[in-house]
Amino acid sequence: MKKRMGQIGLIGLISFMGLIGQIGNAQVVNQPQFLVTWRSHNYAPSWYAGKILATRGSWVDVSFDLIDGGKIVDLSKNKVRWYVNDDLRRNEDDGLGIKNFYFGVDDLARENIIVQVVIVDYGDQQIGKIITIPLVSPEVVIDAPYSNGRLPSGIDMFKAYPYFFDIRDLSNLSFDWTVNGRPAESSSISADILRLNIDKLAPSEFGINIQAVIKNLADEFEFASGNAKLEVR
Repeated sequence: MKKRMGQIGLIGLISFMGLIGQIGNAQVVNQPQFLVTWRSHNYAPSWYAGKILATRGSWVDVSFDLIDGGKIVDLSKNKVRWYVNDDLRRNEDDGLGIKNFYFGVDDLARENIIVQVVIVDYGDQQIGKIITIPLVSPEVVIDAPYSNGRLPSGIDMFKAYPYFFDIRDLSNLSFDWTVNGRPAESSSISADILRLNIDKLAPSEFGINIQAVIKNLADEFEFASGNAKLEVR
């Protein structure tokens, strides 16, 4: 009988703990939730489906919706404040219910950008959300579509893709190509394409190192390079 009572007590304790867990989960679910999105205005190829990341000097859009009770909250009468790295940038002096924020990244920034949005008068409480925006450097990727990096003799084409430059289109960039350390001219089709003629007499496994250096014409401090190492087939 005592054993059975002990089992009943254990079952009751487990049920009680489960109830406490459900209540705790319900409290989490019932908390207001920030749905935040952000995007940088930097350049990336049109087919690129990833996140366009921020760099020094670029511009970033951040926006949010507040979800409470499964519905989007009307914040048109609430005081919303925006901070960047603890520096207050916008508040109720600029209007109520500010859900969008547009800012420029400092040219001297070296670390990730911390953006904080705070609603100071949500009912009887203050709620907020911290957003970390990764800071990266521009990148260059050379497309060398040759199996195992082995080049056939004849004319081969290479294309340089810039990522995350603070530009609107490719006309704002310069492209400098080198092959094994020597300057090479880009294709007459486009500056981002290298047209390379591999001599038929080139020995097999002869190494070829292609480099593309890309610079922002409007900002001498914004540049990047990419390399592709290949061999003659």
